[in-house]
Amino acid sequence: MHALRQPITAVVIVFWFFFWLLNGLDKFFARQDIVFLHWWGNHRVEKFTMYFDRLALDPAFVQATLIFAGVVEFAAAGFFVWAGLRLVQGKPGVAYRTDLAITVSIAVFLGFTIFDVIVGDRAELLEHSTYIGVLLVSFLAVAAESFFHHLRDLDSQSTLNTQFPPKTQ
Repeated sequence: MHALRQPITAVVIVFWFFFWLLNGLDKFFARQDIVFLHWWGNHRVEKFTMYFDRLALDPAFVQATLIFAGVVEFAAAGFFVWAGLRLVQGKPGVAYRTDLAITVSIAVFLGFTIFDVIVGDRAELLEHSTYIGVLLVSFLAVAAESFFHHLRDLDSQSTLNTQFPPKTQ
């Protein structure tokens, strides 16, 4: 299995996929009964109604805003699915696609932090800023694993290193 050759990247992909998937689902199912499960989640309708009151916006747009945020989070999860499929299939470009998924995630969190500053929610600002830091650590972990994976390939007897070391005359 190719995912076992890059376990750090696999963990990063799986973690952030489930993070975005479950966070997106929370926008739709918070405080609802779903089949045999009660989804507790964060009561975002209440929070966003308070935010919209602060901004003097019509609370009728709260649900549309949450749906938009959920769809954006599903899109972020999709980028990790794209990277994960490459990893499982053993195709090249896993690190690039994971980096792209991490970049998209940072962009989403930057949007959230801007909103947090506008509505004055410092607790959410701290939380979202922390996630940006964790994403940067995830990026460094994937980059380090990719670098050492490449060095291991150069050291092996693969066709990749036919010019390395260069022939001396």
